[in-house]
Amino acid sequence: MTKSVSPFAAVQIVALLLFTIVSHAKLADPQPRATPKPQAETIKIRLVNGRNGRPMTGTASYVNVWVGTERKEAIAIPTDGNGVASLQLTLNTAEVNIPSLPSDRASVVVTHPVVKYNESFRINVPYAWCQLNGGDYSWLKTMELSTDRVLQQGIAMANTCGKPTAAAKPGEVIIFVRPLNWWERLKE
Repeated sequence: MTKSVSPFAAVQIVALLLFTIVSHAKLADPQPRATPKPQAETIKIRLVNGRNGRPMTGTASYVNVWVGTERKEAIAIPTDGNGVASLQLTLNTAEVNIPSLPSDRASVVVTHPVVKYNESFRINVPYAWCQLNGGDYSWLKTMELSTDRVLQQGIAMANTCGKPTAAAKPGEVIIFVRPLNWWERLKE
């Protein structure tokens, strides 16, 4: 003799099976987790002559950089043949290659600096910025930038000195500048 299962009992068995499967299944986390920052990121700061679009190069071409607020002295990074000053950010303090503070508290010149990551950094260049009010002592101007914004989107500054334009890639800052004229050099 065969015994039949009532429809109500069958529904209960299926519901119990589904409950067991769902309760033991690993549920996806509804909140996205922040992605960890990579061990090292490179920021490239490109100096472009706003009048003719050529890179700013030579022995007098450099970028002063302050990462975070640890150091009061600037890190002077010379530009290469393409007008680019590179800065590497790291979370590993053992990789930092900036010498300890000099006794005369002057800037430290480092060709390929590796510094500890920080949420912001400041830059200064020895040229007039090609932005509104660019000639008004702009070579003394310090601009603060968001590290995450530069790494994710890149930043290209405006150019009020001429027609050249450029689009920044992630990890790149493009600054349009012009050499100081004789009057600006006299005011230095």
